[in-house]
Amino acid sequence: MKESYIIIKKVENSRGVTVPIIMLNGLSEVMEFDDYDSANKMAQLFEVNSDSGWKYTIRKISGNTIN
Repeated sequence: MKESYIIIKKVENSRGVTVPIIMLNGLSEVMEFDDYDSANKMAQLFEVNSDSGWKYTIRKISGNTIN
């Protein structure tokens, strides 16, 4: 089974609860990466450019399962 990686944005809602948001590409599809390094590089870029201090994490997906 093919493995790929996605980026999860951690956002705090109005009640102070952290909510995970799966990042999408420009076509409203889940933004997937073939390798961890590419996903991590993009997540770091998002964090550097975040004016709200959001954090981004990488998750590995295998088939239909997010790990």
